[in-house]
Amino acid sequence: MNVQIAKGAMKELKGDLKQTWAKLTDDDINYLDGNVDEIIGKVQRAYGFTRERAQEEFDSFKRAHANYFREERDINNREKYMDSSLNSSSSINEMRNRSGRVFEEDIVQPSREYMEKVRELGSSAMHRSSELVKNYPGYTILGAASIGFLLGALFSRRN
Repeated sequence: MNVQIAKGAMKELKGDLKQTWAKLTDDDINYLDGNVDEIIGKVQRAYGFTRERAQEEFDSFKRAHANYFREERDINNREKYMDSSLNSSSSINEMRNRSGRVFEEDIVQPSREYMEKVRELGSSAMHRSSELVKNYPGYTILGAASIGFLLGALFSRRN
């Protein structure tokens, strides 16, 4: 029976492995990829057990820490279920519709609202600046000349 370590459980499992089998080095424990055979082999080498004894020790550990392990057949059954549900056209259409609604509600609609606010602010700024130019044409020309003079001085210093 093939067993895999549940994703996300490796950190806690490594601590429990170290407590149970203190002779395992940190390197032994840190480089486990979730392969149960690798764990059994490391226990076998560290304690000088036979393969059968190491398997028995590990099975006992596995029973005591069952929440860390998943049977491969359970994983395969779940994957088959997911594949079969994804292959039905109604599920695909439902997911497509749901993703379309999420996209519309979470991305498109807030973007439209943001763009409307930007348009309003831009329009307001243009209106205020055109009013300033109309009401104070002399100051506008003086300000534009000052900016031109400053930019000219800045660029002539760089050359």
